[in-house]
This record gives sequence, C-alpha cells and structure tokens, in this order.
Amino acid sequence: MKLLGLVVTDKSDVKIFNCMHKDTSPVYKPCYINCTNMLNGVQLFKNNSNACSPVSSNWNLTANFNIGPNVTCKVAACTRNQSELILTSVTQSRNGMDRMVEIHLLRLMCSDLFLEDQYLQMIFLKVELQLIHLIMNMMKEQGKYVPGVMHQLDLKYMAFNIFPIGDKNLTRNENPDGDLIEVSQPDSDPSVWLPGDALGKIEEDRRVVNLVNYQSTQQFKLHQDEFVSNVTRIEFLGMHSLSNLKTPIEMTFDIQSNMDKEVECHYMEEEGFNWKKDGCKTSRNATVVTCKCNHTTAFSVLLVAHSPSISAEHWEILSYISYIGCGLSAFFSALSLMIYVVTRKPREDASIFIHVSLSGALFLLNSSFLLTEWGARWNPGWVCELIAALVHYSLLGTFSWMAVEGLHLYLMLIKVFNTEYKHYQLKLSLFGWGIPAVVVGVTWSLKDVKQMYGSSTLTMLDSNQTTSICWISDITYLYATNVVYFSLVFIFNSGILLIVAVRLCCMVTTPARKGLGWRTATTVAGLTCLLGITWGLAFLGSGYVNLPILYLFCILNSTQGAFIFFWILGLARIERKRAMEAKNASVSTNDSKVTSVK
Repeated sequence: MKLLGLVVTDKSDVKIFNCMHKDTSPVYKPCYINCTNMLNGVQLFKNNSNACSPVSSNWNLTANFNIGPNVTCKVAACTRNQSELILTSVTQSRNGMDRMVEIHLLRLMCSDLFLEDQYLQMIFLKVELQLIHLIMNMMKEQGKYVPGVMHQLDLKYMAFNIFPIGDKNLTRNENPDGDLIEVSQPDSDPSVWLPGDALGKIEEDRRVVNLVNYQSTQQFKLHQDEFVSNVTRIEFLGMHSLSNLKTPIEMTFDIQSNMDKEVECHYMEEEGFNWKKDGCKTSRNATVVTCKCNHTTAFSVLLVAHSPSISAEHWEILSYISYIGCGLSAFFSALSLMIYVVTRKPREDASIFIHVSLSGALFLLNSSFLLTEWGARWNPGWVCELIAALVHYSLLGTFSWMAVEGLHLYLMLIKVFNTEYKHYQLKLSLFGWGIPAVVVGVTWSLKDVKQMYGSSTLTMLDSNQTTSICWISDITYLYATNVVYFSLVFIFNSGILLIVAVRLCCMVTTPARKGLGWRTATTVAGLTCLLGITWGLAFLGSGYVNLPILYLFCILNSTQGAFIFFWILGLARIERKRAMEAKNASVSTNDSKVTSVK
C-alpha cells in the first residue's frame, strides 16, 4: 500500500507529508511513519518509507492524525530527540510484540541516523532487551511454557526459540552426555549447548532459556565490524545469567567454506556497548566455528573478522604520549602567539607571520583534541557536535597553513621572490583560515540532511577498550575532506622540500661552504616538520599496525607546536644578530666618513 499526500490539519497550520515517493518533492527528509487500525490493533504500514516532505518548517514535532475510519497514523522526523521519545515510550506498553515491531520499524526507516548515532544504538538495544523480557514474562503468565517443549515465535526481525528446561531434562536418561544440554533445534544455526550443572542451580520455574536469532546484524555494527555469522542472544527468564562456568557454553556457527579470514568469537558487553572476547575460545574447521565461553551476557557470542590491532599496553602508552604532547604543543603554541602580539613590529617579516598562524591553528587543534572525550560524555548533544566541528576546522586550518609554508618557501628560495604583493598576508590568511571555514560551514549547514559531526566510538580489538570521541561520524566524508586534502598538501610540500634540499646540498659542496653539512641537515629536518611532512607517516601505517611508525607519528606530530615555538625563537635570534651586524657596519661606515673628513 502506498502512502501519498497525507494531510494534517490543525488550527494553526497545514502540514503535508509525501511519503514513499521522494521524487514528488525536491526537498525531502527521512521520517518515521506508522499507521494502526484502532479496532484490531493491526499495523498497516511495516515497510520503509523513503522520505517525507513537510510543507511546514516546524519539522521537530510528532504528528498524530487519521486517514480513514479507525485508522491512526504517527509521523515523526528522523532526529535523535524524536527517535529517543519513541523508543522510551514503547516500554510503557504491555503489548511487547507490537512494540518490538514498532522499534525495528523506526530503526529501518531512520537507518542512517541509527548507524551514525552510537547513543541511539545503545538506547535501542536496551529497549529491545526490556521488550524481550516483557514478551517472555507475558508468555509465562499465559501458561505457554511446558517443560521440555520448545516454543517458537517469529517476530519478523527476530525469532524466539524458548526452551523451558524441566528437572527431567537434567537427568542422565534424558541427557546421556550429562555435561551439556542442547537448547536449540536440531540442525539449527547456531547450535547451542548449555552446561547441565549450572542449569541445575536455577529453580525449575525460572529455568527458561530463550535463543533470539536475528535476521540482520545491522543494529550490532559499531564501526567497521565485519560479521561472518548471524547474531544470537541467550536470555533467561528473569534476566538470570551464567558466569564463571566450569563447563563452558558451546556454540557452533556455520560459515562459508571458502572464507579465508581469521575469525574469533566475541560477545557484546552491554554496559560498555563493546564487542569483547575474554572468556571465549575459538576453534574452526572448514565450514564450522565452535565457540566455548565461560559466561552468558545480555548478548550471545558472534563472530567478527579479526584484524591487526594494538595491545592494551601500547594503546595506553600512545594515549599518554598524545595527551602530554598535545598539552605541551598547545602551551608553546599559545606562547608563540603571545610573544608575537607583544613584540610585533609594523613591518614584520612574512615568514614569522606564517609560522605564528600555523601555531594558532595547532593551538586550536590541540586544545579541541583534548576536549573530544569530555564532549562525547556531555549532554546536550550539540556540545559534542560543536567540538567535532572545531576539531575539523582546526585540522583543515593546520593543513592549509602547512601549504602556505610551502608556498612561501617556494616564492622566497626557489622563485627568488623579491617584489612585494599587495596585501600579501591578508591573502594568505584568507586561504589559511577561509577554506576550512567554507568546508565546515557547508558541512554544518547540511546537518538536517545528514549529520556529519557527533559522537564516534573507537574500539581496540585486542585490548577490548572503547573510547567515545567527538569527531566526523561518516567515514566516507572523513576521507573525502581530510585525507584527500592532506594528500594534496603533502605532495606539494614534499616537492618543495626536495627542491630546497637539493639546492642546499649543492651549496654545501662548494669550497666556500665546506663544513656546513650539519647545519644543512638541521635545516632540512626542521623544514620537514614545519611543512607537515611528518604527518605523512600515517600513510606508512595505513592498513596494518606498525608500532614504530605509530610512536614516531604520535611523538612528532603532537609536539609540532613546541618545535615551531623554538624555530621562531631561532629566527628571531638570527634577525637580532643581522640587525646588530647591520648596526655595527653602519657605525663603522660613519666613523670612516668622519675620519676622512678630518
């Protein structure tokens, strides 16, 4: 059934929603729509509506209206606030089955929002867990549990396989193996066995296990997780759980026979919303993976493709290096700005101005970076979005001023630029600060179409550590704006540095310049850091974990602000020395003139 031109009329406004056909309007936004027959409670629309086009600008509201006799519809914008209201309201209902379909309908219709917003994902999984136990309790009240009899329930997006385990099922006659009891259907995927000794400690009326098999893994993806099996939840009536098992739970998952990736069993740690693998062992043959775990949690074991990662020790060390380095860099960058403002001369050398501008960009970058974890834990959500936008702006500004450093070096040393451009520093400022402002401004203005800034979660697989930061949530946009832009700057500055290095080496080989090799090497090393060539170390570590490269990258780039401060001091010292020499030469010339006159 297609839904077209729904009209909502009230005393103040008329709102028209065109759903299912986004091409009917040039402007559209994702929306949630759900219509219900009030006589029998049947939901009429259970498919994904592509978009809704509101005539009214007041889009952040939930509209309830009728489209026919006894048919009520609910339409809501796909925003965090609206989605959170819908999720939290369904827990107040006693009809868990319909509400389960409703929250999954919301997740499908607002799929982009849920993929980008970790906070909504966590709320969704918590509400889903409450509904699962609401349904299990409702079925118990209806007397549907018969010990030893499997009860199956299809809820469209998931399937319940509920097995009440009676005392008889624990006896040796019913369970010849003794140690393990199969709680799944024969030949099902996965097959699950629970330890009989642990089940025997649970009272019979509460010894009800529910294997929840999901149709899709989409709701469980945190970042780049690559699932190679389905996801199964193990739930006990009354939210009972098993832990520290002497005889582990055993599960077998069917996978593709031609899959050559390394896989490991993981489980979802509910509180931290993180995939972990402690307490689980993995074994595999050609088509079957067996997981043995010493506990059950709110989520059962699944398989995530293993990829190289950083150990907990190195992760902690790198974090300390980054935070200490960024703190020092921010301090010295601020010091550079203060000294420049206090000692600035009317006709200051453009080189000093460019170095200080780069220090300003680094100060913003390091300061905002130190706020990323704090902002991810802060409510309201716009605080994290603002911090993410500031980090993005300062990062692009840093890249832009690195490019300006390369351009200025080209004009001064390669092209031998001896003439002055009008408003030279102003033009450089428009480039260094203007381009990032345009990119971030356009990105921010599109937030109603697609949210780019917000909370993102970083997960270290081996260490099971997870960190939420304020950053760009769309990986494609992240590469398009940052990696591509820096690649262009890196290529340009690398070419400039190569030409300068060759010319300096040629000057050293001349007889008059003998013995200055160490100074040339120091200059080239300084220019390497000044032009941002050290940021290129990220390319060497792309795709795999190279610890020496990671340590170099963190140390060199987190201390770049401190290096530029000492570079500026060195230039100021050279300028003072030249000024003193020029003054002494002027005094000598004047003395010579006086002597000749005498």
